[in-house]
Amino acid sequence: MKKSYLALLVSIIFILATVGSSFAAMGEGTVSAKKGVDLTLFGSNRFIPTYCSNMNDFDSDIEDVVTLDEGGWGAGFFVRNELRLGFAGKGENFGFRVILEEDIHYSKNNVDRNTYGTYGNTSSDFGGEFAVERSKFWYDFGAVRFTTGWDVLFQDLKTGGLVYGDDHPFIMLSGKLADIGSWQAYMLLIEDSDDLNGKFGGKYRDADWYTYNGKLNFKFGGMTVSPFFTISDMRQGSQGHGGNSHAYYVGCEAYGKIGPIMPSFEAVYVGGTINDAYETGTPNQDDYDISSYALFASVKFALMPEFQPYIGGYYVAGDDDNTDDDAEGFVGVTNITRYTPTFGMEGAIMYEHMMSLGAPLYGLVPERLGNPNAQYGGIGGAGTGNNPGLIHVGIGATGKLCDVSYKVQTCYMWFAEEDGIGLDDDDIGLTLDAQVKYALSSNFSISYTWSGLLPGDGVEELQNKYKPTQEDDLAWITRAELVWKW
Repeated sequence: MKKSYLALLVSIIFILATVGSSFAAMGEGTVSAKKGVDLTLFGSNRFIPTYCSNMNDFDSDIEDVVTLDEGGWGAGFFVRNELRLGFAGKGENFGFRVILEEDIHYSKNNVDRNTYGTYGNTSSDFGGEFAVERSKFWYDFGAVRFTTGWDVLFQDLKTGGLVYGDDHPFIMLSGKLADIGSWQAYMLLIEDSDDLNGKFGGKYRDADWYTYNGKLNFKFGGMTVSPFFTISDMRQGSQGHGGNSHAYYVGCEAYGKIGPIMPSFEAVYVGGTINDAYETGTPNQDDYDISSYALFASVKFALMPEFQPYIGGYYVAGDDDNTDDDAEGFVGVTNITRYTPTFGMEGAIMYEHMMSLGAPLYGLVPERLGNPNAQYGGIGGAGTGNNPGLIHVGIGATGKLCDVSYKVQTCYMWFAEEDGIGLDDDDIGLTLDAQVKYALSSNFSISYTWSGLLPGDGVEELQNKYKPTQEDDLAWITRAELVWKW
């Protein structure tokens, strides 16, 4: 057990509870601290037993290839557990929130240690240390609020999630636009990894990745219209390919409710350059011109609480020629489709780490397929502008009956530009996702999710690039989830 962290947490709670204050009565959920400051303690635990089959290899005759979630690498059966403890405070003109987290797969070596080593099935990239996962501190200066920390921010999470949504470190100013909306401007410090005396033998290397972002939110009746921009400056191949990428995104999302109809729309264009990117395995360098776009649209019908159908889809432009100097495949800063309102679903197969399809965790776009030299975004900076893009069309429904809610959907997908990665077929395949949740109380719920991908001819052909046979067996993942919240 991580006794040192637990001891520190207990000490903090004791100090807050005893210095001029006392714990609130049972069930009130708050703790009084320094005069004028109200504290709230909260937490959650998610127990997620999971089983997956044919993920990434689509072949029932061989041992499964591992996949990846927030707790680490896994194949077949494994148990993920996410534990969070947090506290939030608010006083005159200021506030804060801090969340500590450990996100692991059940294993002796993961739970019985207090630092990373050579044991367990996680690495320092994952959540095996109980530490601060998210923080946010803000102060109101009248018309402007200053906020900093590392917490969830987003450009387009309310619609398609094509550009950005994540919890990277940030510095933000925000405010209101009279009675019609709000604004925010913020800087993300995704990477700040200047290299001195490192793998480049002592040569200084500016390897930072910053983004500069703005977003407006206008209210019109039941609709919100939100134009946004992002400038992404990924220097000196902060993720490994040596180039400087300068990309700018301009887009708009719109969502809301008009009577029983709930429309949702997003359009975004990206342009820019990638300079001095090393060709794989050679000292040669290439320059690329970035020019691409992506679209999302859906409509949901709030017919009744028990049944609310929806339909929609994506068009994500791809690159039709991996050998030229054009990067025409769309890559966001972080594709976050898993958490979007329409097609998002935790446990859905396409939002797991589908590395054989070039789609990283959380995202839907096959941004890692194609020539890797033209990288300019994506999780880990590994999304290439030479990716084939995506066409996605889906239908589904949500509903709630007493304390039971559900979501079920099916989607079909194609590569937008299969020629760019040397394929003759564009079919990715058909997915089916189903989830049901039962809330036993406000503090405890149980859910079950099943999701599968029946691969199309394009996936079969893609697999043949890496092994001698083309396989098209159903890939699927299923999981239960027990959640405690307090």
